[in-house]
Amino acid sequence: MGVVVRIEAYVPAGVNPARAFRAAFDRVGDLERKLSSYRDDSELRQVERKAWRSHTQISADFARVLGHAVELARQSDGAFDPTLGRVTRLVRAGGWGSALSEPSALEGAWKLTGWRHVELDPESRTVFFRQRGLQIDLGGIAKGFVADEILEAVRSDGIFQALVSVGGDIAAGAPPPGKRGWRVAIDQVGERGDAEIGLLLRHQAVSTSGSRERYFLLGDQMCSHVVARDRSSCADVSTAVSVVASSGLEADGLATALLALGRDRSDALLSRYPDVRVYWTSRRPSAARQLHRQTVATESQR
Repeated sequence: MGVVVRIEAYVPAGVNPARAFRAAFDRVGDLERKLSSYRDDSELRQVERKAWRSHTQISADFARVLGHAVELARQSDGAFDPTLGRVTRLVRAGGWGSALSEPSALEGAWKLTGWRHVELDPESRTVFFRQRGLQIDLGGIAKGFVADEILEAVRSDGIFQALVSVGGDIAAGAPPPGKRGWRVAIDQVGERGDAEIGLLLRHQAVSTSGSRERYFLLGDQMCSHVVARDRSSCADVSTAVSVVASSGLEADGLATALLALGRDRSDALLSRYPDVRVYWTSRRPSAARQLHRQTVATESQR
């Protein structure tokens, strides 16, 4: 999925760490083959090719993540939308930080989206697309699920005191020996390594959504990689949000949805999640403008 996966753990005597970690990373590979939009042979890409023709059988993992994504789309009134694959693949094609190569194609891509076109039957584990040409992007929710599943994999081998990072999404199990929790520092918008938030996690997950490094240029605008339908596809790049929740699946999806909504419109969605903690941080507008100037200068030198 194009991200670094890291496991840190305290391994009890009698447990083979190499075997446990190998099983955990095998699970990562299994989920990548199911959920990745980067692989042409993934289950996700196969579903895209079939599901507009007929009701298509899907795996339990795919059904769980897609079901959670569709429900979050409903709760957020489409701010989170797993059918934005055609849009997100277009904006990432030239590389993050680059100008959109085909701005005119963006309007056409938006026409082939819409979470309401997804007909998912959890009981039969089938999915049908009522719109031909839909493409799925689970990047805003799948990493959290992968982190959860890694924790579960090492638990099944008797390792309970573990911390997992999947491209910045973090899931914590039982705390280290003699500690109240795992210490986690979050740097959202400043220089890399300059943490704005310090957390203590146990049996929790945290996900951060922001655009310090993942953005694209649309004309003279810097646009977040989290595209927003009702803002002309251009969400605020100066804001980041971190969500602490009981699972990575919940934290990852909610962080993406909140960034797409923006802080001023987040209350209705957050009212559905009274047990989560949310941390917003905003970069100074002058800093965002300076980053834009540096990017434009770099682009002009290519």
